[in-house]
Amino acid sequence: MTRFDLTILSVLYDSKIDTSAKALSIGQILSLISQKHRKSYSTIYRHLCNMTQYGYVNCGLSDGLASTYYISENGKSFCKAQI
Repeated sequence: MTRFDLTILSVLYDSKIDTSAKALSIGQILSLISQKHRKSYSTIYRHLCNMTQYGYVNCGLSDGLASTYYISENGKSFCKAQI
């Protein structure tokens, strides 16, 4: 887990993106991250893939050709523990 992973999880947690129907694309997640902490599309994708493997984030319903992501119960627990 990195600081940027926690930033992504916090955005999903604070926005209550916790079901596959509410899942956001990478572009939407990018728009919710403050300008100060923003990274590239490919960097966010890489972090989301890693967090998916560890069970902090799940893949949601596809949005056209875009994959979408939402926070899992493990991700919520991790965010609560960090606050």
